[in-house]
Amino acid sequence: MLHKGAAKKIFSFDSSDSLSKKIISKMACIVAAIFLLIILMSAVLSARSLIQVNKQKLVAVAYENAFQIANDIENSYGKAVGFAGSLRNITSLDPKEQRDAIDTALVGLQEEGDGFPTAFAYFEQNTIADGNGEPYSVHKRDIAYESVVYLNEEKTGYVFEKHEDAFDNYEKEYYMQIKETGEPYVMDPYVYELMGKNIMMISIISPVWDAQGEFLGVSGVDVALDKMQEQLLVSRDYQSAHLVALAEDGTVLVDSADGSKVGQLASDVGYGALMEDAETIQSMPEGEQENSRFTIRGGKNFGTGKSGVSVAVPLSTNGKTHWTLHLSVNKSEYYGAIIEGAGKLTFLVVLFGVLLLAAVNRIIKKSLDPIQVIAEGAAKLEAGDLNIHIDIQSEDELGKLSQAFNHISTTMSSYVEDISGQLSQMADNHMDISIAQNYIGDFIPIQESIEKIAQSLNDTLHQIVLSADEVSASSDDVSSGAQALSDGAAEQAAAIDQLAASIENLALDVAGNANDAQAVNTSISEMSQDIKESNQEMGLLIKAMSDISRSSSKIGEIVGTIEEIADQTNLLSLNASIEAARAGEAGKGFAVVANEIRELASKSAEAVNQAAELIETSQNAVENGIGIADNTAKSLVAVVEGSEEILNSMDKISHASQNQKAALERLTEHVDSISKVVQSNSSSAQSSASTSAELSSQSKCLHELVNRFHLKQT
Repeated sequence: MLHKGAAKKIFSFDSSDSLSKKIISKMACIVAAIFLLIILMSAVLSARSLIQVNKQKLVAVAYENAFQIANDIENSYGKAVGFAGSLRNITSLDPKEQRDAIDTALVGLQEEGDGFPTAFAYFEQNTIADGNGEPYSVHKRDIAYESVVYLNEEKTGYVFEKHEDAFDNYEKEYYMQIKETGEPYVMDPYVYELMGKNIMMISIISPVWDAQGEFLGVSGVDVALDKMQEQLLVSRDYQSAHLVALAEDGTVLVDSADGSKVGQLASDVGYGALMEDAETIQSMPEGEQENSRFTIRGGKNFGTGKSGVSVAVPLSTNGKTHWTLHLSVNKSEYYGAIIEGAGKLTFLVVLFGVLLLAAVNRIIKKSLDPIQVIAEGAAKLEAGDLNIHIDIQSEDELGKLSQAFNHISTTMSSYVEDISGQLSQMADNHMDISIAQNYIGDFIPIQESIEKIAQSLNDTLHQIVLSADEVSASSDDVSSGAQALSDGAAEQAAAIDQLAASIENLALDVAGNANDAQAVNTSISEMSQDIKESNQEMGLLIKAMSDISRSSSKIGEIVGTIEEIADQTNLLSLNASIEAARAGEAGKGFAVVANEIRELASKSAEAVNQAAELIETSQNAVENGIGIADNTAKSLVAVVEGSEEILNSMDKISHASQNQKAALERLTEHVDSISKVVQSNSSSAQSSASTSAELSSQSKCLHELVNRFHLKQT
């Protein structure tokens, strides 16, 4: 075992016994001259032709890829144009069949397509029947119909998006251009969100004409750029080739090395130099020879960053140049043919040298025999076999070289065995390793690196343990707090529910009070009116009774007069009786009459007395009735005034009840809002508690995993 500071064995060389000098002195001049002469001649003769061939090859590869991309787009272009043609008779169909025919055509286009994200058709205003199959002449509504179809997420059927109010399509630039020129339109790349996914795509849109040549609208398909990305070629044995296609506005259409750059501007992803080449291509006139438009320059391979060669060619679709394709390869690969030619030349030179060496082989064979043994030992070292021993007993360079190989084998074998042992312990989760063997020379950094790795892993795993403990403790606290919050929120929710129920009952009572107050208000108002009318009738009664009283007084006066007349009559009858008595027999008849008159006067007097008593009784009753009616009228007036006060009070009660009802309704709404917030807090707290529990579980699992390692004690 070797240690730092051990004495190094010094090998001395005797110049007179140097094998290298023997070989160099006899062969160096001849081999060097031959190699130099042949290499210089081949370089001068083949450099120009090989460079031209490589340039043509690189341009051809670029055009092949451009044709492939253009062919894919033109296939989609042809399908879009063909689909538009299939709609030319759509307006001649029965209006009830038009929309079904459009849907069938869209699905057919999708089924025969190459995975178009969507297919669509937009129609001119009022050219297609409405959803009930009625034409504009019937329903008289302005309709701008559009239909879009795409595969559902499960790839089991198709989803349709249909609108009758797509009037904004008519104002879009591409729509107006297609309508004006009648030519299909290829949109620049853009991002479209479909079923929650952002897709970078281009749209190929074609005009739709009816059988009479009238413009009906547009239809087309979307082509996803990731499909183009999957169909890249490059090929031609270029391993370092990097291919990029740019749209007219500089958007990256295809990137063979980094698909994430697709859809971004070239200037934003470090392809600013490509834009200059694209502008040069766009400004070039069409050459007489096919594929004659290109630019080629040196610099860096924009894909690998190494020194390279780049070529740019036009990417034409439908006979028009809109885009450009850029291809770059490493210079080492670009000049591969030259290097290959030089290799072949080198092979010939080496073969010539072998022949030359064979001529002198007999001379130096004996001296060079040990080289085979050393070469075999070196081959074993190269193959990873460190257990070699080269047994050459000589003091020349070969002998010393064999000793050096043996020394290297022993040292390397020791180092490998030690490193393997340390790494095996680390693989068995033993991070508490300690390197006992001292490394020398350039192997010292390996020893230091292993020690740093072990120490770093120890520190990291210790930190993981501490972090896992902290996470576990924190997650327990969070879980407890969340559970307490959840329980409190549940209690709040129950209390709020009870409060809401109480408020609802109170609101019903207040509403009932308001309704009762309104009913009482109405009853009192009606009663007040009745009392007022009774008071008026009572006034009339009092007036009538006063009139009766006055009439009774007059009757009394008349009775008095009658009584006086009865008295006079009675007096006259008495006088007549006296005179009849005086007249004797002649006066008997008159006496009878006088007697009758006296009886009649007596009865009249008696009747008058009775009438007087009755009139007096009636007057007394009338006077009492007038007093009672007067008191009743006053009471009715007081009742009317009291009813008016009650009416005002009931109005106030009714208004107050209505206000209370409105306030309780608002309070109920606020309580409902609070209840929703409390329920949300409860749900969030429960979710937080669940998450904390899961976090605690994961931290324990992490702790268990780390415990498998044997760490150094800190």
